[in-house]
Amino acid sequence: MRFDERDTRPGFHGRDPDPAAADSTKNGSTRPRVDGLLETRSRAELEELYRFWGGPAALVPPPEPRELRRQLAVWMNDPELVEARAHALGRRQLQILSLHLEQATYARTFEELGAHKTLSYLAPYDLENAIGALVRHAFLVESKDARIKTAGSRVFAIPEEIGDGLLRRERQKRRGLFDALTLRGFLDRMYDQKETQKRATQTRLREMYKMYSNETACIARIERLPPGTKELVEKAILQFGGLLPRAIFERMDSGVGAWDSRKWKHLLEESLIGSVERIELSRYGIQHADEVLIIFNEVALAYYKRVAVPGDPDRPHTESAQGVDLVSNISRFVGYILEHDVRFTVRGEIFKTTEKRILSELIPNPGPEQSREEVLAFIFHFARAAGLIESTGERTFALTSEGRHWEVKSLDQKLSHLVEYTVEEREHGMDHFHQMRMRRILLRLLKRVEPGTWYDLMYLPFLARNTYLSNLDQLAVEDYFAARAHSPDYAPMEDLQRLAWNVARWIRTRLYVLGLVDLGYDSAHRPVAMRLTKTGARLLGVVDGAPANGPAIGSLIVTPDFEVVLFPTGDDDELIHELDRFCAREKVASTLHFRVSEKSVQRALSESLQLSRILATLKDHSRTPVPQNVLFSIRDWASRAGVLFLDQAHVVRCENPEALRHFAHDPAVKAHVKAEIDEKHVQLSARFSVRRLHALLRELGHLVELE
Repeated sequence: MRFDERDTRPGFHGRDPDPAAADSTKNGSTRPRVDGLLETRSRAELEELYRFWGGPAALVPPPEPRELRRQLAVWMNDPELVEARAHALGRRQLQILSLHLEQATYARTFEELGAHKTLSYLAPYDLENAIGALVRHAFLVESKDARIKTAGSRVFAIPEEIGDGLLRRERQKRRGLFDALTLRGFLDRMYDQKETQKRATQTRLREMYKMYSNETACIARIERLPPGTKELVEKAILQFGGLLPRAIFERMDSGVGAWDSRKWKHLLEESLIGSVERIELSRYGIQHADEVLIIFNEVALAYYKRVAVPGDPDRPHTESAQGVDLVSNISRFVGYILEHDVRFTVRGEIFKTTEKRILSELIPNPGPEQSREEVLAFIFHFARAAGLIESTGERTFALTSEGRHWEVKSLDQKLSHLVEYTVEEREHGMDHFHQMRMRRILLRLLKRVEPGTWYDLMYLPFLARNTYLSNLDQLAVEDYFAARAHSPDYAPMEDLQRLAWNVARWIRTRLYVLGLVDLGYDSAHRPVAMRLTKTGARLLGVVDGAPANGPAIGSLIVTPDFEVVLFPTGDDDELIHELDRFCAREKVASTLHFRVSEKSVQRALSESLQLSRILATLKDHSRTPVPQNVLFSIRDWASRAGVLFLDQAHVVRCENPEALRHFAHDPAVKAHVKAEIDEKHVQLSARFSVRRLHALLRELGHLVELE
């Protein structure tokens, strides 16, 4: 399974490099230390350091160089003082320090710093000055690194004690839920004791974390647990995502007796699997104040990865794919608004009788997760929010310029707008603040799964929830809910389970309806699995848009009676969306059946779909030549609809004389008419370029196409 743990491992903040880099000290890299740095400084430089690190109280440095170096070493080994002095630096210096801390050796070359996006705005002279200030204050030292092969490359590194101190202070600030829920936090807390002999260097912590968070090692530790405890841990992971509250435990049949926090805490912590803690989350806007059996996020992820991919015989009993029906239905909704005067009530809603007429125009099968009325409600709210339609003074809806441009967008552009809208969408019964952030986390996690592979439905929702919970302190969520927490009327809306369930509900009612995922159901028709579709993978950037290698045979057959039959290839969403725009869908089985009609073609043309694109879609994807009567009829229907052709000489041509006469005498167009050549041609003035004139005439509501 493709899963980048650096980006998405719950509780992992991306601050540490990959394991290979963590071992670089063993491969020849030299790590500068404070003692060595101080030995190379002159008396004048040591006195400057004394005044900087000692602060206002450090007026007179010790006369003895040994004592002076000893005092400086004490200050530079104090993480709290190191942090305070770092915060006294300028913004540029802090950016440079942050980039060094991202590396296992705290080292960067001058070229790396200059090329990084956060510093690329700096001239080499300014970057040199910023680095020089850090070198003077001993935050950086020019070093050697065996990884650097280019002759003449300058390498700067943070002394080991200073780098460790800065990272230690950063992790102390996010202590709390991060320490309680993650293996990384637990190891940091265990080995970051005040007693010097118990402290581990950051390099050692990385090595330990790499070893204990390994998937095989995590599974092996679970397998070694005593009977009863092992089954409890597995149930806590599979059914509750690794967080089992005591209140839920006492209501279920666990088979392990009464709640025993002391015993489980000792076993789980000794095995580096988890712990048992009392967690109070109301200050974060989450309904929970109870003991929780915790399986560390990394351990839960490792175990879930072993069982979250259903394979035979656990494949879903039935499968359901929605495709791009919703996007096609938005096009039909926009077309209906364009063709009819849709009135609305005093509350801004569409009348029920009008809703029924619109529903008759939509693709009838909305899938098992939502009714047709719910799909129409979503389309209506999206169209209002995205500015596709607007209300008029006559209490009707009109298409906006944004609505006219909507149909010109590609399928991926439309889906991107829809996904962004659904991420921000507010829904009843859930906290928008939490859900919006977890939805974004889930989309990042979704990029790491294999397209077309079935996963347990709760796999990603549990991971998204756990990642979010472990970052609550770092995200300053408590500050957001501080004002509400003091209100006697405020009560959090979601508990630990509902947080994950609501994310799963978003997958079922939004990502599935958008066609980004397919759903799998068990024999009782309950949703139990999901898989990323090819369209979803392309939209999220998991795969590129290049066509897959395969036979160059078309997937359509067009019959003389205007029927279009699509033979599915597994990646037809783009083609289906195109056909939905100028055809009526008639039947969905092993093949998809569409029918071209005058009404469907004229509707597509009014929605800005060009005649040339309609013809190209049929010709390019047909296995056999498209019947001539079909091509002739489509062109004839376009002529009746008033399609005009604008060439590079600013001449407008139309096969329908009446439509051309109506165009030439339009008051808004008259100013651009130079001469009426004949009943089928009109010469326009050349004051504007052809492309600009084309856009202007389209804005005026005329069906003009470029030749």
